[in-house]
Amino acid sequence: MKLRVHGDSLRLRLNRSDVEQFRNTGICAESVRFDSGSQLTYTLEVSHQLKGMQAQYHQDCIRVLLPIEMAKEWAGSDQMSLSLNRPEGGGPSLLIEKDFQCLHREEANPNDDADTFPNPSAPARSSQYFDA
Repeated sequence: MKLRVHGDSLRLRLNRSDVEQFRNTGICAESVRFDSGSQLTYTLEVSHQLKGMQAQYHQDCIRVLLPIEMAKEWAGSDQMSLSLNRPEGGGPSLLIEKDFQCLHREEANPNDDADTFPNPSAPARSSQYFDA
């Protein structure tokens, strides 16, 4: 899972393994470790209490929370992304998306795309995702 922070927005990009882990366990987590022994952890989690997406920050952890039904729909379908514009009460704008293959192969390492989703802008190929 990749985290991008830009101004007052957070974007999480999940590859196939991340989405599968999230689908099976209700959480996907990553950490960035620093020389001082501290770390910043960021998670995408299912919430049984929330009605909408939410981001929380507490004790060096960024938690992005999704209501259970929203999480099931997104993770179990070919829906590409979920977004939340900056809420009235504050907090960052959120974008959660599935990580797609790079269309500019000469600019990318083919191994970088091994666990990505097929890019919807790429020439049509058969897809086996979410067939079960």
